[in-house]
Amino acid sequence: MQGDNVGQRGLKTMMGGTELNLKKDSNAVQAELVREDWMNKPPEQMNEEEKYKFKEFLQKEKEFKDKQRKAWEQDLKKIKGEIVEIQLRFEERIATLFKKKLFFDVRIMEQELAIIRLTIILHDCNETVLDEKRYLEDKEKLE
Repeated sequence: MQGDNVGQRGLKTMMGGTELNLKKDSNAVQAELVREDWMNKPPEQMNEEEKYKFKEFLQKEKEFKDKQRKAWEQDLKKIKGEIVEIQLRFEERIATLFKKKLFFDVRIMEQELAIIRLTIILHDCNETVLDEKRYLEDKEKLE
């Protein structure tokens, strides 16, 4: 019956065991802190033993809430720390990608500039050839 439970094992692995332990611990304490019916009556109607037990119950309840609050604060600090760490890793990755983008943009612009220079050279060559043809034609006409 207590064989390999894939669902619990997966949840335990995913949550690092923390969530399961917290739920089990809180459920155990909650079971101890069940408010009995006699605790709902006014303090004037309680006898000394009931008043004593009620004060103990209130003390346990207060301690439980303090422990729970502290546990939540610790979890909150841990989660905030993880969030900051994730943000830093994300920003580093964005910065790296931005540097790569700039690098490739520069390379693309260099190639575009080379293409423009080649186009200008071709245009100048064509103009030179045309000028030579015109010169030769004008020279032939003059002769």
